[in-house]
Amino acid sequence: MKTRLLHRLWACVLTAAAAGPVAAAPYPDQPVHLIVAFAPGTGSDALSRLLAHSMEGPLGQSIIVENRPGGGGILGTDYVARANPDGYTLTTGTTSTLLTNPLLNSNARYKVEKDFRAIRGLARSAFVIVTANTPQAPQTLQALAARLKAGNATYASSGMGTIVHLTGERFVRTVGAHATHVPYKGSAQSLSDVAAGVTLFSAETTAAALPLIRGGKLRALAVTSETRTPELPDVPTVIEGGYPGFTSYSWFALMAPAGTPDSVVAKLDASAQAALGTPKMLQQLKTLGFEPMPLGPDQTAAFISKESVFWTDFLQKTGIRLE
Repeated sequence: MKTRLLHRLWACVLTAAAAGPVAAAPYPDQPVHLIVAFAPGTGSDALSRLLAHSMEGPLGQSIIVENRPGGGGILGTDYVARANPDGYTLTTGTTSTLLTNPLLNSNARYKVEKDFRAIRGLARSAFVIVTANTPQAPQTLQALAARLKAGNATYASSGMGTIVHLTGERFVRTVGAHATHVPYKGSAQSLSDVAAGVTLFSAETTAAALPLIRGGKLRALAVTSETRTPELPDVPTVIEGGYPGFTSYSWFALMAPAGTPDSVVAKLDASAQAALGTPKMLQQLKTLGFEPMPLGPDQTAAFISKESVFWTDFLQKTGIRLE
């Protein structure tokens, strides 16, 4: 009996060995979490929700958008930097979250070059300089500049250190004035106070400001793109307003924690590319004030590196810090 038992055990061992190791489930076999480091209603949030919905088909898995605002985008971005690099926790990275926050604030413990891996460039959006749509608010960019130079002015942003903050500060300095920055926890709150006349202006993303412009709550004075935008064809550029060379964009890129495997990055990149390339998605981006930024993983990494040079120089010259 003992001999027969040993034979059976040995047969089981041989069978298991022949079968080999259990194959890992193909990626993705569970929902992917896309972290937005800002509050609902922001450009990042709108783009992320469009992307998540459109990517689910090509990826073959659901994508859950999570808003983790705080610290001007630091909290949510740091969360992803420390996440397991398995492709199940991603973020829609921005100029602010990836570049300017680490330069401005020592509370940002991450660095884009060592803590993140680029998956795909998504879109970019110019800014629009807006005031309240009231008789008392500036009617033109020149009138806004004059009000700023008169002193005691304020401008709003979606958070300290965000690209919205820095673009507003850049405009104030460009016209040779000083103004008090009033940060909020998202574009919805900041634009609401601009519309109410609590703050004088904001240089907000077109995507975030368009609904209030179209609803008659905000007046668009100028856009920060090289040329006029299709969404606001009657609004001049800042360059047309008398400030040569003034352009600024908020860009967005799909990012994963450093160490994410090549195969996972390739699957995510292909899925994002498929999602962003449909006529429906392109129209939705245009409606929100975005234009495509179709860059693959290596191109996105190179683009971010180039942007880092510009913002490092700007912040060193201005001495802006957020401590």
